[in-house]
Amino acid sequence: MKLKEYQGKELLQKYGIKTPDSFLITKPEQIKEVQGEVVIKAQVLHGGRGKLGLIQFATNKDAKEKAEQIFKKGIKEILVEERIKPEKEYYLSITIDRSEKKPLLMFSAEGGIDIEDLALKNPEKIKKYCINEEFSPKEVGKELNLEPMLIEKVYKIFKDYDAELVEINPLANTAKGLMALDAKVIIDDNALFRHEFKKDETLTELERKAKEADLSYVELDGNIGVIGNGAGLVMATLDVVNYYKGKVANFLDVGGGADKAKMEKALELVLEKNPKGIFINIFGGITRCDEIAQGLVEYKKEHKLEIPIVVRMIGTNEKQAKEILKKNDIHFIDSMEEGAKKIVKLTS
Repeated sequence: MKLKEYQGKELLQKYGIKTPDSFLITKPEQIKEVQGEVVIKAQVLHGGRGKLGLIQFATNKDAKEKAEQIFKKGIKEILVEERIKPEKEYYLSITIDRSEKKPLLMFSAEGGIDIEDLALKNPEKIKKYCINEEFSPKEVGKELNLEPMLIEKVYKIFKDYDAELVEINPLANTAKGLMALDAKVIIDDNALFRHEFKKDETLTELERKAKEADLSYVELDGNIGVIGNGAGLVMATLDVVNYYKGKVANFLDVGGGADKAKMEKALELVLEKNPKGIFINIFGGITRCDEIAQGLVEYKKEHKLEIPIVVRMIGTNEKQAKEILKKNDIHFIDSMEEGAKKIVKLTS
């Protein structure tokens, strides 16, 4: 079970690790009088929030307005947090080394960035320590110029909560001392009965079905179904459809490497809301465009879909996908903007 940022920070605070002052809201009018600058952060379980406009800097003058903008994207919880300006950012985590079957501490003097990108481009900048009988927080802390007590606290959270991951990124030197500016915690589902965290009961029935199918889905109140791969691409699609005066019925991310079966499941979920049309926006890297197209065609025939479907696909086997869709009278559009215009026009 992935914890939201505010839940992860509550754990850190419980174990004496400093975090910025903050409060949680579920609607814009709950915003309190804020002093100075704050950060308004959507509480979602996928990364890339900054790129998606789900993290905003604000002051007392515009905090409520910016919270409203984020809530309109289908977000249900927002963390309003004092803005802390870091002097230096680090990355610190404990996870499981599957090959060694032991916990693994990872640290980088370059925090605040995607650790996967750093591992790919500059793997030498990530220090790794297997936590075994010989592991010494004092020695590792000295080598990394970190307080050993901090390492011990993070490891205690990891053990006490049966975690698969405890990550602080960034861990920052600030005017108020060392602070965790973000937190990511994943708890083993099999151990949840031992802890206070419950599966998210705020999910709608459709959102629950999507989660069981390993799809990222948020139910919205419009009439245009949206399917894409990658949270950033789907969020951008929602924004473009909204820009052209369309109303979106959902956020649905099929994820990287989606296949025909996943596309069919995604269509099944989207159609439960009886949309007037569907816009499918796929970037084919790992995902093969022709497989997605074939899944769409077969589902359309089997279920006799009559509503308009607009597809924009680029990437692996794009040409084959285009031929498959055109043969079956499905609108294939080359750009996201034109696709958004087309589906809005067909559903107006």
